[in-house]
Amino acid sequence: MHAPATTGHEGHAPASTGHDGHAPASAGHEVRAPATGHEGHAPASAGHEGPAPATTGRAPASTGHEGHAPPSEGHAPPDGEAPPLPEGHAVVEIAPDRLQLIGVRLARAERTSVAGQVRASAVVQPDERREAHVHSKLMGWIDRLYVNTVGQQVKRGDPLYSLYSQDLFAAQQEYANVRRTHPDLAAAARERLRLWDVPEDQIKLIEQKGPQRTVVFRSPIGGTVLEKMVLRGHFIEPGMMLYRIADLSEVWILSDVYEFEVQRVDRTGTAEVRVQGLEAPFRARVDYVYPTVDPATRTVRIRLVAANPAGLLRPGSFATVLLPTVAGEALTVPEEAVIDTGRQQIVYVAVGPGRFRPVAVTVGRRGEGRVEVRGGLREGDEVVASAQFLIDSESRLRATDQPMGHGGH
Repeated sequence: MHAPATTGHEGHAPASTGHDGHAPASAGHEVRAPATGHEGHAPASAGHEGPAPATTGRAPASTGHEGHAPPSEGHAPPDGEAPPLPEGHAVVEIAPDRLQLIGVRLARAERTSVAGQVRASAVVQPDERREAHVHSKLMGWIDRLYVNTVGQQVKRGDPLYSLYSQDLFAAQQEYANVRRTHPDLAAAARERLRLWDVPEDQIKLIEQKGPQRTVVFRSPIGGTVLEKMVLRGHFIEPGMMLYRIADLSEVWILSDVYEFEVQRVDRTGTAEVRVQGLEAPFRARVDYVYPTVDPATRTVRIRLVAANPAGLLRPGSFATVLLPTVAGEALTVPEEAVIDTGRQQIVYVAVGPGRFRPVAVTVGRRGEGRVEVRGGLREGDEVVASAQFLIDSESRLRATDQPMGHGGH
């Protein structure tokens, strides 16, 4: 039989009498207190060695997701989750009867062939292959002007001016003499007149009637006089330009395209051209892409050719061209589905019955009523294609009514 533990045993307290069925601890036996809430396990006491509770090294599990930390901000949402809402916009919910009232129509984002267009500024210019500069090869005086105004229409062979030249008169006399005395030298003298651009009819006149005081010179092409540099009585010298004449029945349209867009242009297509002062657009053929880049504007010149039978396309007129691009398959939506806010492009995606979520998208080529979507949508998404501005207004209003930082969530 053991005596009850006395208070003289250092370091051991008497057992509590509150536990039914347990005798008090005897002297020399270790006393253990029961663990609170966990039957049969003692809590770690102060001063006893043992593993410490895990308080560092791991973050506590988030509520409802054991063992996983919540996703941090600033990363793209995982596949399948909705993208972040554009700033100043909120998700919109509209009753079915109201959807019919405002005429909401949905369209599917799908892959289609899209060619697109490149917009560029341009200017109308004469076709250089249909242009002539009239120069003098002789020294003399203008006796008469047959064409004396800029803009005058001329035909090939029409008289332009008559010239008195001492050198020309001497050459006529020489030709007339050798025709009678030295026929073998006549061909050389006649060729000399022809190389001075003396017209064939004037040479025949010299052969029939002898040397002429003045000789008439004619237009080398038919067209419009763009420049005139002489007046009656002017003294002219070899190399001096007298007229600039161009055939404007076909003109060039020179457009400047940024160098990063040049490779997209279809070099075998036709462009739509709008000229200031003309109501209706017209078509022009892509003729040539110049091989150099303007170092100041970083643009490449593209030449278009357009028929101008009525003369409505005047050199110097400014124009806007829509150049065709090479067709390719891409994810597209109707062009009217995209709302351009000035800072970004937004579409409204149907995420449930009467529920629409604004999504910022990146757009590309446009053509045939559709626009390429390069980012923000997946194939098969349904977007609002009509009444989208009403939904956009509702989205902005709801965003302003919600607390800061919680719009649309």
